[in-house]
Amino acid sequence: MKIRPTILPLILFPTLAAPAFAEIPADGEGIAGLYAGSYMCQDGEHGVVLDIEMSEIEGRSELRLTGTLGFVPVLAGANGELADVAGSFTISGFLLTEPRGANTAGYLQFQREEWLLEPEGYGSANFRGQLNRRDDGLWQITGTPLAGPTSEFCSDLIATRFLP
Repeated sequence: MKIRPTILPLILFPTLAAPAFAEIPADGEGIAGLYAGSYMCQDGEHGVVLDIEMSEIEGRSELRLTGTLGFVPVLAGANGELADVAGSFTISGFLLTEPRGANTAGYLQFQREEWLLEPEGYGSANFRGQLNRRDDGLWQITGTPLAGPTSEFCSDLIATRFLP
């Protein structure tokens, strides 16, 4: 089958999903699961896997978030100082289901808890960001890892839910 070159970009463009704001389910249904993506630090790009569980907090417009954050090497970060680093730690935090103050529904924050696999010379980080539903219906987390005293060492985390 021959496709005209001018039509091909029109076919491929809709598959590139951009974040879209969506209502956050009050009970967190469909949000928990495995997310994967990457984040940037001054030492290069790293892969990230989040295994997230959600539970309701009675009488509050937020959900309790618990889980594990793992990081792994990626090809794009192969030249970084810590290019081969891999590790994991537990996390806990919250996800807003309704706007609160300056934060919109979907705002999330988690803190590092304890190491499961601690690599030498690498630190764990807290995180703050936003959960949105992409145009294709998948949930996506974007935000900033908060590492180091100035919290400027890392930036631009993105992770998409790919397994329930």
